[in-house]
Amino acid sequence: MGIESQGPTRPAGSLMPKQVKTFQKVEPKALGSIQIIIAVLCLCLSITILQLYEEVHFSPDVIVVVVIVVQLLVSGSILIHAGRFPSLFWVSTNCECLMLMHNQYKLVL
Repeated sequence: MGIESQGPTRPAGSLMPKQVKTFQKVEPKALGSIQIIIAVLCLCLSITILQLYEEVHFSPDVIVVVVIVVQLLVSGSILIHAGRFPSLFWVSTNCECLMLMHNQYKLVL
């Protein structure tokens, strides 16, 4: 009686429809696209500013710029993919990526 009267269980690693609807409200594909655009703009503007100096060496400034651009590109790509195919793996990966970026920005500032 107990097992038969219960509703079907959802498979492990999947989101409930309410969770998917809530995640889609924040428009992850648009946010991911904007993050990729910001990464490209950040890279272009940083290269332009670094070219003002005559000698550009592999300095900590260049490392910081490259790390930020890579993180924005990866986060934007994950958001776009999670918006197209929402699953527990992609949503949690996106959250972990954003938390990692936030912690590193606190260290830089």
